[in-house]
Amino acid sequence: MGFRPKSSKVIDLEMDYKRRLTGLQERMAELDIDVVIYGSCQNFQYLTGLPVEWRRGVDLQYPETNVFVPKEGDPILTLSAASAGHAEGSWIGDVRPMERGVAYKPVVEKVAADLDWSEGRVGVGDHVWGSSWIEVARAFRGAKFRSAEALMDHLRMIKEPGEIELLRKVGKLTDDVMEKVISGIKDGDTQRGLQIEIEGLAKKRGARDISFGPTAGFVKSGSEVTESPFTYPRDEGLVPRTSIAFDIGFVMDGYCSDWGRSMYWGQAGGEVRKGYEALMNAVVETVDKMHTGSMRVNDLFPSIEASLDKAGYGEYLRARLKTGNVGHQIGVEVHEPPWLRPDNEHELQTGMVMCLEPKLWHAGEYYLRVEDMVLIHEDKAEFLTNYDREQFQL
Repeated sequence: MGFRPKSSKVIDLEMDYKRRLTGLQERMAELDIDVVIYGSCQNFQYLTGLPVEWRRGVDLQYPETNVFVPKEGDPILTLSAASAGHAEGSWIGDVRPMERGVAYKPVVEKVAADLDWSEGRVGVGDHVWGSSWIEVARAFRGAKFRSAEALMDHLRMIKEPGEIELLRKVGKLTDDVMEKVISGIKDGDTQRGLQIEIEGLAKKRGARDISFGPTAGFVKSGSEVTESPFTYPRDEGLVPRTSIAFDIGFVMDGYCSDWGRSMYWGQAGGEVRKGYEALMNAVVETVDKMHTGSMRVNDLFPSIEASLDKAGYGEYLRARLKTGNVGHQIGVEVHEPPWLRPDNEHELQTGMVMCLEPKLWHAGEYYLRVEDMVLIHEDKAEFLTNYDREQFQL
């Protein structure tokens, strides 16, 4: 049974915070790290369950909002006066909200004393302010510092049931938003205008933020061959015989989506139409082979490549993905390890959620992409994004 937050201020789903704490402390013991401190960042959200903003405007956040995790025992959470309203929202028992005007120095000194600090190693994660780091260095005298950014990557790689439901929810939102946007595309639309429309509609429908700036990339068939696919001016209107490559991601309830499709405005020639069908088939065929232990991460690109080679489009895949990197994991961050690249030998495991994103680029003719969120089960894989796979020509 997982820990539950102490109030409804955070997502009302079962999250296994005990697993997360134990897994982090086990990794700390392996690396001989005595204390870890995270500021308002992805790992802070993952460990505390608090909806403290961290994705944008780091300079607008608060240096006193940090979680201190000892190698053994319970964490200590310090909250700035502005974040004090979250004090009842975490499963952590020792929460120390600050009052306005109170210096952080004695707070950190008390944390060090309560953790029985004498000497050792301190791991520092993302978004720990320089001013806070100075106070930590003073209070944790004699500490040797190291990075703690990646200590929970192995935990975040396997999604808990509550996380999967949130990823499923934001995936559904993404499908719905893009169905509305794509159905309304017309002559003269611009890349900039579509991107603004996508972000605005998503937020109206419940997205808290975007995972990254949305892309609606135009490539006109018969255009000049260039070293980059996207030379179509952002404010120039859409004309027939143009492929539109969407790369979209939203944030809802602290979890991200990442989705891609290509559409074609006007009458699609045989090569581009068959290319998109081949790309979609390569993704579906690969996902059909994916389940726990069936493949390694570095088998995914070769599977997609082999399918496209058979259809006659493999060179256009290699022209865009020269590194063989065909995607990434996703969760509280839009890009999480393991990345789906040739040097990664992780076996597929139940609970992984990854984004497969192959692209075809025929310079001067089209740029095509398909990207879906895929959940690994014991005996199959499941698409968490399910936008119409047959729609292409608009």
